[in-house]
Amino acid sequence: MAFKIIWSAEAEKDFKTIVLFLKENWSVQSSEKFASIIYAKIEKLAEMPSIARPTSQHKIFIYKLDRKNVLFFSFNGNHLILLSIYPYKKDIRKSKYY
Repeated sequence: MAFKIIWSAEAEKDFKTIVLFLKENWSVQSSEKFASIIYAKIEKLAEMPSIARPTSQHKIFIYKLDRKNVLFFSFNGNHLILLSIYPYKKDIRKSKYY
């Protein structure tokens, strides 16, 4: 059973910020490729959430999206709630979700 994906406002903002950065500093193709890869990874996560690992926060999990970003998410019934996309360049332990 695949979970229904729900984007929080924070996760949506994080995603749009990364896509816009790639578009402005690299190319439209780079931003489109990133978006495509991330959507595919999130779909895979919705199919198999056990591939993620738990954080120290109750019912919050972490999933590596690519070599530069991780996704924090939680569950609510049959919904997978995307909380935040967090860059590795920041100390993950300082994230409010870790």
